[in-house]
This record gives sequence, structure tokens and C-alpha cells, in this order.
Amino acid sequence: MWPVSLLLWIQALLMGSGPMNLPEVPSCRALPGDTTWPTTGIWDAFNASVDGRLIKTTPIGSPCHDPHYDFEACEYVKKNWHEGDMHISHPSSVIDAVFLNKSCDPFAPRHSPCYVGSYVQYAVNVSEPIHVIKTVKFAKEYNIRFVVKNTGHDYMGRSTGTAAISVWMHHLKRMEWFDNYPSPDYNGAALKVQAGVQGAEVNAEATKHGRLIVAGECPTVGFAGGYIQGGGHSVLSSVLGMAADHTLEFEVITTTGEFVTASPTQNQDLYWALSGGGGGTYGIVWSVVVKAHPDMPITKAVIYFSSEGLSRDVYWEAITAYQRVIPAILNTGAFLDATYDAAKFRMAPLIAPNVSSPRIHSILSPWLDTLDALGIQYSFSLTRHANYVETVADYDNFDLNGYQIGGRLLPRSLFETEKGFSEFMGAARDIVEGGAYVWDIGLRPSLEAGKYPNNAVHPEWRSAERMYNPILFFDDHDTLEQISADQKRISQFDEPLKKLSAGGGAYVNEADPFARDWKNAFYGKNYDRLLAIKDKWDPDQMMYAPIAVGGDRWEETEDGRLCPAP
Repeated sequence: MWPVSLLLWIQALLMGSGPMNLPEVPSCRALPGDTTWPTTGIWDAFNASVDGRLIKTTPIGSPCHDPHYDFEACEYVKKNWHEGDMHISHPSSVIDAVFLNKSCDPFAPRHSPCYVGSYVQYAVNVSEPIHVIKTVKFAKEYNIRFVVKNTGHDYMGRSTGTAAISVWMHHLKRMEWFDNYPSPDYNGAALKVQAGVQGAEVNAEATKHGRLIVAGECPTVGFAGGYIQGGGHSVLSSVLGMAADHTLEFEVITTTGEFVTASPTQNQDLYWALSGGGGGTYGIVWSVVVKAHPDMPITKAVIYFSSEGLSRDVYWEAITAYQRVIPAILNTGAFLDATYDAAKFRMAPLIAPNVSSPRIHSILSPWLDTLDALGIQYSFSLTRHANYVETVADYDNFDLNGYQIGGRLLPRSLFETEKGFSEFMGAARDIVEGGAYVWDIGLRPSLEAGKYPNNAVHPEWRSAERMYNPILFFDDHDTLEQISADQKRISQFDEPLKKLSAGGGAYVNEADPFARDWKNAFYGKNYDRLLAIKDKWDPDQMMYAPIAVGGDRWEETEDGRLCPAP
């Protein structure tokens, strides 16, 4: 959460007062206005050295502010603010507005100043490894904060940073297919993708060859970046494990300027860490090679009902009946995506690879019978699809920009006793009745499903039955104080979930980014080993995020300056 002093400073910027004059500390990263900040001539020379690919940040909301106000352009920004594509195609914008701290907010008054604020100051539109190498070297030389950005689809704030220079990997789109990828432990179909390739592009390429790849539900997510480096859950996780379980090789640019290969036989420690140990931490991933699997038919089911006209107890009886059938559904190797609040419930979708429609209908029947007995009107669809891509083509994700998220991993053992089930239902009802919208994912990415990989995926994933995420939406006009207050509520919602979880584990890509127990929550027993690997491969600590391994060695001051922690 943001300290009040930071909130007040940001608001002062938006109201027109200048930045605070804090004493320069040589060990802290530089800010514009510091005597050490590069001059225009130095920036121009650096731009020439990276083939003219340096982009000075113009915040995406700038058309909504004087002196560059443009009514039509501003309306376009506002209309598309919650659409991922607009931010993904922008060199410095990020999808999660929480981490923009209202910098150049398109919904702020036209006369309020437009500050770069929490956006990066510059981005390098990378096309060759040398562009990354030179950018890191430049950031080191001038003590500038360094960031890696692809799509900006990151709910943990790692794709941006005040006064940073970033490498923008988004246009690295090359893919290479292997019918038989040779390696000591695997010889089969595989796909090599560069860092800018997104999930939908991975899926489309695999489908051409009659195969599928373990990728994310959201088609816009960058595949090789934070997704796979954070472990990567998928609609296929109950049958094939996590995305990181299928990595064969990474090409990596280190912060010391090397271009290296990381695999089970080369630089094994780096390979282990990149396969689930968190993104933006150990090195800059240039490409990844992953296993491809035979495509398969898939059954999909969707159910929706509302609480309108129902008592609270009846509504929760319907949700409880759903929770009762989940273990039987997951026993088939299926995946469940349910969202609900006090007003509506959606199971959208259930995805069951290689499972027949009659079998899924049979498992769902006790729940549907309960809905009928309760007199609840619901919509229900059950469809059979020939392949994976056809199944996920219309996957329905809610707004990408405008909510705060928490969440914990809940173990299968919790749901195996009536006591555990009752405690879970009590916590779930309290969270929803407390005003949260819940994202309730059912999956079992066990070691068996992933073929017993040796990687840094959080151990709690292997016994997980749920990823349970409380969510609070915020209005575009909410103040920073309101947003901060909601973040405190998210943390409070997480407390009962933490008690229900086996070891307090959470998904490093989708959870409370301000969790106080983040080391254990996101890395568990792997943390110390990951820290040693980071220190080996990033000795100058160029790669930083508050919740990344080694993140506690730094802190941000009131003006956004990154400094060594005391």
C-alpha cells in the first residue's frame, strides 16, 4: 500500500506543485533534475548507439491535459482505458493502473499538469540483443533504474518504475517450430518463441502443427516473460502441470552483458530459477523453448445465475452446492474458472480436456438438481470442441485495468474434511459479503501432471486445489486515498485465506503485491536458493521489483527514487 506522504506528494504533482527537493544520495538511483542525470546530448548519443530506437515517454493520457489537449484523442484514451490492446501497443503504459499512481491520469481535470510520474522516462524498442546489452550498460553508467516491459500485463508492478529506462521487448515476435527437438531428456515437438510473443500467437502456431502448448487463459499475456517465469497456470494445468514445467531452454541476456543459454545441461541454476522463480529478476529473457503436446478434444461448460429475488441463504446454498461438486470435476483433469460476488455467479468456463460431454453433465447434475430444487433460474451451456484453440477462442476475461487483487493457494487437503470445507465456506461468504468480487480458480497442477520437473515453481502449487482471489474494482475517478484504503481491505480479505492455506503460498503473478509475507507467499522454501542465483547472475542488482527476489534490499522514497534499504 502507499504511505499517506506518497499519496499527498502525488496529489501535489497533479495539482501543479513541483517535486520535493530531497538530498541526493549517491547510492540511490538517479532522478531527472539530479546533476548526474544524463544531458540531452548524452541521451542523443545513446539513441544513436541503439539504432535510433530510444523513445522518450509521452504518457498515454497526455491528450487529456493542457497544453496538448485533444478532445477526440482524449475520448479515445478514456473509452479504451480498460482495453489491454491500447496499453500493450504503447511503449511505456501498463495495464494495471494501480501502479501508475494517477500519473497523467486521463480522468483528471484538463487543466491539471501531465507528469511522467510513475511511468518509465525512456524505453528502448528492442530488436537485437545488443540493444538490451547497451541499455543495461547505460543504466549502470548513469545509475538509472532499469525495467523490462513486454505487454505491461503485470498485476505486481514490475513493468514500470519512476525515472527508469526500460527495454521494450514487445516487437520480438519470431517463432521456430521443431518436430523433434533434441535434448538429453526430451526428443519431441517443441516451439521456440521470442520474448514479445503473446499467448494467442503461441496457441495459433501450435495448432498449425496439430499440437498445443501450456499457455495462459488470457490471450494477450506475454508468454516468455513474467507468465512462464512465474510458473504460469493454465486451463491445461490439471493434466499437464504449470507452463514452467515444459521449458527446455532459455536464451538470456545477463546484466553483466553476456548472451547465454540456460537449460538442464547449461547454466542449470539460471534455468531452474527462470522456470518459475519470478520474472524480471535474474536476467532478461530473449527466448524460450517449450514442449508441445498432441492436441485434444475438449468439453466446455458455462453456468450463470444471479441473486435477484433470492435470500442470501438460498444464494449461498447454490454456491455451496457448486463447491461440493468441484473435487469430482477436478478428478477428471478439468479446470474451473468461477467468478462471483453478492449479485451474480458465473462458472465461465469449466474446461475438461479429453473428457466427454455426458461425463461432465453427469458430474454437474447434483448441482443443477439443487439449483432446480431451489427455484433458481440459470443459463447452462455444454459444448464439445475439436481442439484447444477452438475451446479458448472466446475466453471471457473481465476488465484488465481497474481492480486490485489478492489471493492465496488453497490445498486439496482443506476440502477433504467437513471441517475444512466448512471453514472455507465461512471465509468465502465473509469475503463476498464484505464487498469483494471473487475469482475462484479450480486446478491441480501436481508434480505428476507436470512429469516431476526440477524447477523453481512454488511448492504449494503441487498440492493446490484452488487459487482463490478477492478483488475490489475501483472507479476511474477514485482518489488515491480510496484506492489505498481498498488495498488495505484486500490485505484483510487475504488473512483468513492465509490461515486456510497449507503454507501461506500465493501465485507470484496474481496476488496481493503488498503482502507483508511476500517471500514465503511467492517463493516458499525456494527463496534462499533463488537469492543466491540472483546474486550470481545479477551481481549489481540491476533488476528490481518490490516482490521480486532481493526486492527488500531496496525501497522507494516519497518522490519515487529507488534507494538501498537501511
